[in-house]
Amino acid sequence: MRKKSILHWVPAVLFGLALGIFLILFLRYQRKPVITGMDHLVAGPGDKLEISGKFFGDGIEGSRLYIGSSPLTSTGIIEWSDNRILARVPRSDGAVLVKVKTRSGTSRGFVLGDASRFPKVDYGPWLPGAPFIEYAEPPVGGPGTLVTIHGDGFGDKRNGGQIWVNRSDSSTLLGTEKPNLSRYVEAGVIKIWTDSTVQFWLPQGSSSGNIYLHKDGFFSNPISIEIHSGAGYFEYGDEIQWSIRQDVLIDRIGAFPGNSLYLLIPAPQIGTGQGRAVVLESVGEGASHPLREDGNLGLYRLDELAPGDTPFVSRQIVIPVKAVHTVINSESIKPFDSTRPDLVSALESDSWMKPDLVPRTSARIVGNTRGDWLKSKVLYDYVLELLSWDDNPPSRVIPDYISTELADSEGYSFLFVSLARAAGIPARPVGGILVNIQGETHSWWWAEVWMEGVGWVPIDPALGDGDGEDDAGFYFGSLDNRHIAFSRGILSEKPLQPNPELKIPQSFYSLQDVWEEISGNIESYKSSWPTPRVTASY
Repeated sequence: MRKKSILHWVPAVLFGLALGIFLILFLRYQRKPVITGMDHLVAGPGDKLEISGKFFGDGIEGSRLYIGSSPLTSTGIIEWSDNRILARVPRSDGAVLVKVKTRSGTSRGFVLGDASRFPKVDYGPWLPGAPFIEYAEPPVGGPGTLVTIHGDGFGDKRNGGQIWVNRSDSSTLLGTEKPNLSRYVEAGVIKIWTDSTVQFWLPQGSSSGNIYLHKDGFFSNPISIEIHSGAGYFEYGDEIQWSIRQDVLIDRIGAFPGNSLYLLIPAPQIGTGQGRAVVLESVGEGASHPLREDGNLGLYRLDELAPGDTPFVSRQIVIPVKAVHTVINSESIKPFDSTRPDLVSALESDSWMKPDLVPRTSARIVGNTRGDWLKSKVLYDYVLELLSWDDNPPSRVIPDYISTELADSEGYSFLFVSLARAAGIPARPVGGILVNIQGETHSWWWAEVWMEGVGWVPIDPALGDGDGEDDAGFYFGSLDNRHIAFSRGILSEKPLQPNPELKIPQSFYSLQDVWEEISGNIESYKSSWPTPRVTASY
């Protein structure tokens, strides 16, 4: 009996040991050291250096400070606490990385410049006229995290100021060297901008590394931040460089002298799987180069149109597109920040999306499902089960898609987005073109949903409802490299005149507030916006 009793307790003991080991490893990982700032970016041998952060440990027992390739001995350490280290800089041969290593891991490195390589000029906190970042909080986050940077010289207003976050830069720069911005992603959504404080949301595509503030031609000193991917991440596949031709044609003009026609022409828009577009040329009869570029919208003006004229704008564009697959840990998706303006707009009713018309349907489909990712999946499955393809659906009113059960890619996208918004999930339609296997292009619509800590996740309900065995699963969170996006959500642009005469083309591949604006004595004309065509691919 005693032997049986002992055997009875063996599984419980083993489970307790396993749980204890897991907790030890988990706590160790959670306490990985993090450096958030240093009081000097340039120093010489013997100078005092104060390092701030967290999880350094209470002393040098079991912890090490690296300034360069070798750890400092106890003689080089002046003070050591869990969130602050004061040390003397050793002799080195140029710029070095400063790191803290404990039993729980090693921090990311901060660059410390060698004072002997810099002229002895009184720079003050940084460089004359340049912004200076003291520290950022929190030092760890993911896409959607609200980050605050503190410092000086940011300017009382943004006025063209930019925040650049590391995307793929692994180089070691001195503080005064300009970063390669092709390896950084701009934080486009700013909450607060004052002379000493800037708040912004970490953009999609951020990676652990440096953050820079750019203002009035000057870059700030770099400040480091850790990016975690616990909620999920994107895996990128093969890339295609598409070369496409984009035209806008005007004819059948009835007009008198003293007129102008303004055109707002979209270029492919950077986003999930899609890089920055390059417009190689902009030429056309009766057209000048764009008056201005606002995001991916170019403003063109055609002057003094006359009967018999056939002015046009023609552009050649190169755009890199990668296949993308999203890996999501649905249990780690946290609630999104309800004050973020682009997410607020991705929940509202507007000219095209109508969540206010389908709240009951959305609530019935979602039921007791919890979590934005799982809710998105049941709504996606509903749309695929409900709709059948129709090149010319009988109605384009959101509730009518439900009653007629017929839609093209626009209907699949707009119905899914409306249902998602009604369920409280930030969602937006994506407009652009789809390139088929023969290289032919068609205007096409798909969708994106926001997953906190991950970013905008692509979903294509129309292709998901295809004949392929794996189509439904693939196009929920994945996209091939044949989708070229021209608009993500609505491209908002204010008219140029107080009481504008606006016109939207009959067929379009982008969602915009303004397409064409008439000024002066134009009585009639016909515009044509053909689907951009592929001229080459690499």
